[in-house]
Amino acid sequence: MWTLARKLLLHDRLRFVVAIAGVSTAVMLVLVQVGLYFGFMNTASAVIDASRADIWVGKESNDSFEFASTFDERTYYKVASVPGVAQADRVLINFAQIKLANGGDLGVQVVGVETTPGRRPLLGPWNVVAGDAARLAEPGAIAVDTTEYEKLHIDRVGHLTEISGVRAEVVALTSGIRSFTTSPIVFTDLRSARSFLPALAGEPVTYVLVKVAPGADVAEVQQRINALLHLAAYTTAQMSDRTRSYWSSRTGVGAGFFTTAVLGIIVGFVVVGQILYSGTLQYIREYGTLKAMGAKNGAVVRVILSQAMISAVLGFAVGAPMAMGMRAAMKGANLSVALSPELYVATLVITTVMCAFAALLSIVKVLRLDPASVFKA
Repeated sequence: MWTLARKLLLHDRLRFVVAIAGVSTAVMLVLVQVGLYFGFMNTASAVIDASRADIWVGKESNDSFEFASTFDERTYYKVASVPGVAQADRVLINFAQIKLANGGDLGVQVVGVETTPGRRPLLGPWNVVAGDAARLAEPGAIAVDTTEYEKLHIDRVGHLTEISGVRAEVVALTSGIRSFTTSPIVFTDLRSARSFLPALAGEPVTYVLVKVAPGADVAEVQQRINALLHLAAYTTAQMSDRTRSYWSSRTGVGAGFFTTAVLGIIVGFVVVGQILYSGTLQYIREYGTLKAMGAKNGAVVRVILSQAMISAVLGFAVGAPMAMGMRAAMKGANLSVALSPELYVATLVITTVMCAFAALLSIVKVLRLDPASVFKA
């Protein structure tokens, strides 16, 4: 039955090519759109995922990671004094204007972190490709990412600029650290961050990052912090999921990408269904002859399903490399397409199911076929 299915499918080469083109396009759309979604979500939670903290503490009223309200130093000391807390680092996140080389201004996301000498911070710039991140302790020192060159036009250590009118010097360059808000991320020391953000009164803190003491239970420490007034404590994994969920649901990003992926599946479904059905009509007398010779309905159905599986496998084999090519092209535009092995497997399963369902109309046609009809006319 497999050999017969292959011969029937390849008999009309042009129609076979069209079927593979339809399936491969559907595969590429699913992989690229879902991969883009996961890439954006990875970007949205990149700063959180890169931290060494066990718990993130912020205001209870905060909905968004980037647009969170600040609290004062007193709250920081309350968190630091909770039993089970081994290390507590302050983080200040907000937006400011950086001066460009052409005299213009650009909004950036300032991330102020602890740079206490002799102690490894719970958060700081990673993937450093030039300079020294340890120099962030110097007044006005900043670290920027090389992927933001088109916006910042900064590609060397030692570049001098201003943030909110305050002198800033690039002491380190990173690679691959981008913000979901499209505003470039600028890492700096907490004290420098406060000078870059004069509109925030007092000694503002956006988050307190907590490292739990060895032997202490993270859930118990989290519960103790949550008991403090107006504060909310999340594990790093919970904070990451919360941020991804915010951008996915509040902005419609998830719906947009998955709608396009579904449209790709529909395109493949229609193309494969039409090709298989037209092929069934073309060879209807052959199918009738098989049934007249005693072939059971199950055997004939296997022929049609085999054609669908051939289309699915070959379409995936063509569409997957196309998606890889699209990922490489989008990387040049600073767009991240996360293509994981799990996504490939899931897409292959979806493609197989799609082609199987596309064959239903042809299967119904053959099941209803009267073997005696081949002897008429």
